[in-house]
Amino acid sequence: MSRVLVIVGLVTLSMINGVAGATTDQPTRLPVEVEIGGPLDTVVVIRGDHLWKISARHLGPDASNDQISPYWREVIAVNEPRLRSGDPDLIYPGEIVEMPAASD
Repeated sequence: MSRVLVIVGLVTLSMINGVAGATTDQPTRLPVEVEIGGPLDTVVVIRGDHLWKISARHLGPDASNDQISPYWREVIAVNEPRLRSGDPDLIYPGEIVEMPAASD
């Protein structure tokens, strides 16, 4: 097992008149250390991702909702304590999501 350092770019959030907004002119760069070769695969969240979509993509295009649902629950269980928001319905671009091995 080895570790690599990945630099992910995040948009800068700012508050203007009490309203949060994102600016893309000055992206925030965040170093993230990722283990490679461990028992879990990892996915870097991109804009528009959510855990169901990531789970479905990981299982492949032929996966049915009945197959995705239990796997999605496993993905939530593995990642919920590590998520920046603490909420599996709110994940951010650049976050690392661990993907447990899919059972057949």
